Amino acid sequence: MPHHSSYIALISLTSGALSIAGYIFLKRLLCKSKCEGKKAQQSKIYEEKALLDQYMLFNFAETNDIILSELNQYSDIRNCVLFPRNVALLCRDHCPEIFFSEAPHPRRALDVGCAVGRSCFELSKLFDQVIGIDYSVNFVDHCKKILAEKKIDYECTLEGDLNQKLFYQLDPEVNVDRLSFEVGDACNLREDLGEFDLVLASNLVCRLTEPMKFLNRLKTLVKPRKYVIMSTPFTWGTQYTPKENWIGGFVDENGKEVNGIDGLKTTMGGSFDLCHQTELPMLIRETRRKFQYTICLITIWQRK
Repeated sequence: MPHHSSYIALISLTSGALSIAGYIFLKRLLCKSKCEGKKAQQSKIYEEKALLDQYMLFNFAETNDIILSELNQYSDIRNCVLFPRNVALLCRDHCPEIFFSEAPHPRRALDVGCAVGRSCFELSKLFDQVIGIDYSVNFVDHCKKILAEKKIDYECTLEGDLNQKLFYQLDPEVNVDRLSFEVGDACNLREDLGEFDLVLASNLVCRLTEPMKFLNRLKTLVKPRKYVIMSTPFTWGTQYTPKENWIGGFVDENGKEVNGIDGLKTTMGGSFDLCHQTELPMLIRETRRKFQYTICLITIWQRK
């Protein structure tokens, strides 16, 4: 006849087996519920009107109905990937008052929304002082790391969990002593920044919660007869900007369509002259075969 300890061991084993079976069943149930939730979410995405409209355009529109901007020398794919450099260097050709003024003075540039710094690096070749400001602590830390070490390792997605390992070596022509980077809010820039010969705002305006605050601040940041270079695709979205703060992309109370450029002209026109306007495409790679191709409107403004 078995001892009591044998019964206890048998009961323990049986309970353990039941516990494991219960855990496996519960896990499968949760996974199934999670998968069904994801499928429902994916189904909802494909039922949205915005996506339907995009696919209708993709399938049925004529070329002229898809490409609404004029293509230029920058439109080649190899130029599109150089957007941060190209947008910064527009000042060489379109901002003569900076480089040909009769009274020489230290030239100052400010890049608001500088991201990881490439435009600032290019500007350091032309200006005596360059300040880069971005809302992202991570971006600014990377800018400072590149300045300190003159190089950086990074990686980008190829497919799924597969990554491409890359390396950037700072151009020796970049003047690191002229550069500084800081975290800041474009809608609430510090008051002691001073005045600049050039303010660059690249793909910034339609990502601000209160774009008017930034635009109104520009007249105190730019020296008389000096410049603002603004780049924007006008991709308004409530995830960035409350609709009541949009300066374009809506129909006004009189039934008139208001575009982003209209809002810029209204806001900037009191203190600045619009002296140049063009299109500048950019290309951001997401995976080996997926890219974001964006055509930004470039406007160059001269302070009155």
